Amino acid sequence: MFRVAFPLIYVDREALLFYPSCTSRIRIILHTQHIIEMNANNSGRKSPKLTSPRSAQHMDREKKVLVIGHKNPDTDSIVSAIAYAELKQIMGFANCFAARCGNVNLQTEYVLMRFEVPPPEFINELIPKVKYYMSHMPTTVPRDIPLWHALEILNKGNFKMLPIVDGEGRLQSILHFNAFAQNMLKKIDPNRKGIFPTSVSHMVKTLGAQPVVIFEEETIFSAQIVVAAYEFDAFKEHLDAMSLPNTIVLVGNRRDVHEYVIERQSRVLVVTGGSSVSRELKKLAEEKRVSILISPYDTSTTSWLTLYSSPVAHTGDTALKPLREDDYIGTIKTQLMESVSRSLPVVDRNDKVIGILSQSDLMRDPHIEIIMVDHNERAQAIDGIEHYRIQEIIDHHRLGNDHTNHPIIFINKPVGSTSTIIATLFQDYRVPMRKEIASILLAGILSDTLILHSATTTEKDRHMAEFLSSITDLSIDTFGKNIMEASSLVAHESVDYILSLDMKRFGEGKFAFTVSQVEVVTFKEIMDRKDDILEGLERLQGRTGSLFSALMVTDITELDSILFIKGDRFFISHIRYPKMDEHVYLLKGILSRKKQLIPILTEIIRNSQ
Repeated sequence: MFRVAFPLIYVDREALLFYPSCTSRIRIILHTQHIIEMNANNSGRKSPKLTSPRSAQHMDREKKVLVIGHKNPDTDSIVSAIAYAELKQIMGFANCFAARCGNVNLQTEYVLMRFEVPPPEFINELIPKVKYYMSHMPTTVPRDIPLWHALEILNKGNFKMLPIVDGEGRLQSILHFNAFAQNMLKKIDPNRKGIFPTSVSHMVKTLGAQPVVIFEEETIFSAQIVVAAYEFDAFKEHLDAMSLPNTIVLVGNRRDVHEYVIERQSRVLVVTGGSSVSRELKKLAEEKRVSILISPYDTSTTSWLTLYSSPVAHTGDTALKPLREDDYIGTIKTQLMESVSRSLPVVDRNDKVIGILSQSDLMRDPHIEIIMVDHNERAQAIDGIEHYRIQEIIDHHRLGNDHTNHPIIFINKPVGSTSTIIATLFQDYRVPMRKEIASILLAGILSDTLILHSATTTEKDRHMAEFLSSITDLSIDTFGKNIMEASSLVAHESVDYILSLDMKRFGEGKFAFTVSQVEVVTFKEIMDRKDDILEGLERLQGRTGSLFSALMVTDITELDSILFIKGDRFFISHIRYPKMDEHVYLLKGILSRKKQLIPILTEIIRNSQ
């Protein structure tokens, strides 16, 4: 029993009796399959059957691993991502890349520009998109190849559909079995004269024909096929009624018909069964400008193959709209499910085909995985991270991570900077650092520990800073001051920018709050903008629905901080730091948000509930 896969169902020959509504289309597919197999057998090639649901367009899809820090990234977050991505690449993970989910602040910009290190790729969010699921490097067909060749590709590759493209790779239409069957029904409808576009060149390629005489071989014309199956006089009468300039006559070894067809100046004479043509007829054809081809196939097969010689562009489905790589999966599911083949091409902004997305692709894991650095809490992670597999977490903050569905590498150490951990990993794996990488890691340590003065600073941070200083020839004190001076320029930026630079969202029980932090060389400039800052915090607190929003401003010369805060009055009334002004508090000797401020704020929340 012969079976053929046709739009997601298997159809037996016997079943055609019970499904008359689809009989014609299925018979066309069955007949086409038969010709493909016969062609392959004649040429010694084995042709695959249309039965496998697996497509070569879904071959290996390499995962892209993003090394990414927290929202509103600081210098430590950015340089840790850059350095660890390079370490992974050196260790053989070529598809590992640094990324960021926020703007580069002034301090980080200074560090990266000084050592000519490009910033990581910016990714605003990771809500599932087409580009994270699609199959890359799709098989496409040029719009001008014969339909027959396109069908062979469709068949042998077990593809559900094929994008038809122009010379620049831009999508023109889509070839699938339903479009092909509908097109063929029009051509073979016995109630109307079948007219189809082709050229002599397309016929030669499709039939594997031997050209004897050829004229205007590349010109596309609207062809009609005439098969010389009549007695000679009846054939002449039939031919005379045709539009001879566009007529293709198929005939075996009948010299009288050959001569009459040439005399009447039909466009193409196809001699079937490999029969030869006399020199006299060849000369006559040259005079009358009639193309002669010799087909190796019998007349029946030749007639079918001639129908399939049309440029594939004339058979493609133009109604199906492609997907864009940045389309959200949630918005295109209906469009995908309504497509005949349950698959659609993906195009870029220039309409060039860059991938294929099928229903089965959505059942696989996305080809993006994540390495989180300098954070472990989902509230601080890039939006949409819950849809992707987390490979590793490297951090130095408190634990607040969710469960994972797979075992992961989790490195969390009580040090002052993630950069310290990353630099240690270079040593552990015995991988030498480029001077540029060592320099930015030193910047990360000095930035996050306030030049090793923060309460979070450990002996490991100091030892690593000395080590990196020795191999980069950078003075810890001088380089540290350069970094802090760059960050102090933030005081001149807009309030919303200041609050967004290093803002982190924290949770305690049912409450959430935000604390931003910036460093300055003097409190004066920031205090001059007190009212604007408090108004900005009030807007931020309302926008985020937080219990409160705060800004910690650290003076890197005096090693003190100021806390600006707006939010729940009951909570704020429990703050016991010295009050400098309404909603402004002095944090004497406090430099670390993580180790010195956040524990106090969370304790107030717990005690005030």
